[in-house]
Amino acid sequence: MSGNPFGAYIRLQRTASGLTREQLAARVNISVSLIEKIELGSRPTTLNTLKTLFDGLDVPPLHRRHILNLSLPGVLNHPADTIPDPTPDDLADLASLPHPAGFLLIPRFTLVAVNEAYRTLFPGITNGTNLIEWLLLDPTARSTVVDWHGEAHRLVYGLRILTPTPDSHTTELITRCRQSPEWDHLWTTALPPQSLFHDHIEIRDPSNNKARQLNTRLYSPEFPDRPWWLHRLIPIRE
Repeated sequence: MSGNPFGAYIRLQRTASGLTREQLAARVNISVSLIEKIELGSRPTTLNTLKTLFDGLDVPPLHRRHILNLSLPGVLNHPADTIPDPTPDDLADLASLPHPAGFLLIPRFTLVAVNEAYRTLFPGITNGTNLIEWLLLDPTARSTVVDWHGEAHRLVYGLRILTPTPDSHTTELITRCRQSPEWDHLWTTALPPQSLFHDHIEIRDPSNNKARQLNTRLYSPEFPDRPWWLHRLIPIRE
């Protein structure tokens, strides 16, 4: 998979959706032959083809950005091994937000920095916490996240399909998370593309033990470009 990240990703998402190449071709108006060549890596892809296949498979935005970087090196400005720290202005912007928010780094799902509201709502999470490791290994995660299994499955499976060739940091993360008895199931069981990202999450508020629904919002800061996403959790008005 390492030599053909986009083709391998498309094949995984297609099979997870239960689609044959013929069915995907009919959905996106691309020939079966071209889809086969893309999946096998014998035909280069273009931005238009990338977008068409992403749209046809309901690929979430955070996956699109990472796969684009793998498939077309140089399109994004930050190689995985040269991630800069947030600037003081970045951190001030984050602290000014009234709702839980953090800078989320894909594909390892690491929170580079979080504001005070995020730390309050998610006990045990601080700057640099990996969300997958927190979900699987921190006992408070299971009482905090109402749909614990669904959230853990989305992140673990996302890590699998977004890291065709795990680097040393990702390998170390996987080794630690294998301590969880649910790891093998979460890692190997496919999810349809439309289930890879939810636009809301239900959290049990540690201050009163009541469940709260929050809208999940992800923004890609482009000016100037940043390697992470701004991850905001905004309470749903009742």
